[in-house]
This record gives sequence, C-alpha cells and structure tokens, in this order.
Amino acid sequence: MDTEFKNNIKMAILATLASSKVLVRNQIANILAAIASIEIPRKEWDDLIPNLCNNSTNEDINVRLASLTTLGYICEELYPEDLSDEVKNNIILALTNNITDEGPIEPSKLSIKALLYSIPYTSPNFKVQQERDFIM
Repeated sequence: MDTEFKNNIKMAILATLASSKVLVRNQIANILAAIASIEIPRKEWDDLIPNLCNNSTNEDINVRLASLTTLGYICEELYPEDLSDEVKNNIILALTNNITDEGPIEPSKLSIKALLYSIPYTSPNFKVQQERDFIM
C-alpha cells in the first residue's frame, strides 16, 4: 500500500478520535490499536503513542478520554518488546497522572483499566523503588 495513502487514512481516523460520541471514540480507538499492532512492531508510526500520551493531559475532555482509551487498547495489543523503555515510561506516566480524585471520574476509570493492560510494560519501573511507589 502506498505510504501517502496509508498516512492519509491514519490522519482521517485520528481526526475522528475526539468525537463527542463515546461509541465513535471507542470504535476509532479500536481501529487505531489494530493499526498500531501492525505498524509499531515494524517501527512505523512511531509518533502515535507519544502524541496520545501528550493528549492525555488535553483540556478537551473528549480528546483526553479518546487518548486514554486508545492507549489502553494499544497496551492490550502490543508486546513489551515492541516498545522502547522510554515509550513504556511515557504510557505509564500518562495513565498514572490521570488517576486522580479531582475533576471528572471518567479519565481515572479509563486510566485504571488501561493500567491493567500496561502491567507487562512496568517490570523495569518496579525495579526502582521510587517509580514502583509512584505506580502503586
């Protein structure tokens, strides 16, 4: 498949991710995770996860929820060896920073659910007491 065509499809899917409709966000997150499960192990679309991690702090709640949902699905799909330690740390940080008792509860719920799927990524973090304490 032509690279430009693939990139156009991915950008169109990403543009739909911030939908105000929960069903649409969830379906788009699933599609993104499916694409990521193919492309990330091939070292393609390397900026997807960092962008989702950055969007996990976005002021727009729909963007935030969509990003957290997508991260959860990606964690479910990818193997730890598919990601660098830096990317794994960014995922863990994005998820743990959204677990809070302030503001809406939905980001916390999505982060906790995604954190369950990110456990295989955390083994390096659990070797450092400060990081282990932060996650716990």
